[in-house]
Amino acid sequence: MNDRSIRILLIEDEPLSAKIALRMLREAGLDANTRQEGTLAGGLAALDAGAADIALLDLSLPDSGGLDTVKAVCGGFPNLPVIVMTGTDDEALGLEALKDGAQDYLVKGQFTGKELARAIRYAVERKELLNEKEDLIAKLQDALKNVKVLTGLLPTCADCKKIRTTEGTWVQMEAYISRHSDALFSHGFCDACYQKRIKSLK
Repeated sequence: MNDRSIRILLIEDEPLSAKIALRMLREAGLDANTRQEGTLAGGLAALDAGAADIALLDLSLPDSGGLDTVKAVCGGFPNLPVIVMTGTDDEALGLEALKDGAQDYLVKGQFTGKELARAIRYAVERKELLNEKEDLIAKLQDALKNVKVLTGLLPTCADCKKIRTTEGTWVQMEAYISRHSDALFSHGFCDACYQKRIKSLK
């Protein structure tokens, strides 16, 4: 995804802040696919319609404020990269926003258009990598659910090689292993047994 194709949703109600952000995006060549919403409800509706690849989120909206705003967007759209933009230079709040799923935290008036464009690009790339990682972990977890592993001691007859079950009965080794794992058996003769079988037929 190149910069110009990134669909940006600006969730900002303050007219001057929105105007500045849109100007920065325009200067960076990122305004072609930019949409603005002035409320959390409007932003969530736009995201639900699949209107954005990234959200620029103000924390103080008419219908939501603070970390609740971050939780609503990041919780509702966990695969979406989110950059929080606020007028509060509060590092602790920024860290909490990152913990709640935001990719970055920018203080209004303390970044340039170039820095905003870089933050957007990095946020999208980081989130894509994170989503791929989480998808791989989920697939591995699903695979592990289907894997059965034999552990511990198996009481085995030294003569016939049958295995004693926990119920005290003796069963063929192949049957026991097939029941407690995903192993499949095919049968044949090793070289020594094959030669022995040939000799017994002569």
